[in-house]
Amino acid sequence: MTDPLDAASLIAEVFAWVALPTGVLFLVIGIARRVWASRYEQQKAVITTVHESDARLRWFGEGREVIEAIAPLTGSIPAVGDARTVWVHPLKPDSPRLDDPATDGRAMLIVGGIAFAVGMLGLIAGIVIPFIQG
Repeated sequence: MTDPLDAASLIAEVFAWVALPTGVLFLVIGIARRVWASRYEQQKAVITTVHESDARLRWFGEGREVIEAIAPLTGSIPAVGDARTVWVHPLKPDSPRLDDPATDGRAMLIVGGIAFAVGMLGLIAGIVIPFIQG
């Protein structure tokens, strides 16, 4: 018959081997998404045309040049001439975002933090349980 502490030690090791690397991977991806999203710049754009669920937007770029792009609409359909806040990434100035990038990567950081914590608890339990057995 298997000792319950041996079984607990084995389960703790499995959690450590699975959850710890997964948590680290999710944390790295979440941090990378946050770093990428932090480079977005907020701009004011004017809607020039509206076609079904898309709108053509214009705004001024870094060198005061006019940039134009088509973006999918979310929410109510705006009128031509309305101003919208867009977020533009310096590496992709012709593809604006209508949603705030401040929340990018947040879910990955939460899941990664939880998985990392579970993995660390499993690692600690895997080390401590054999000492309890004596």
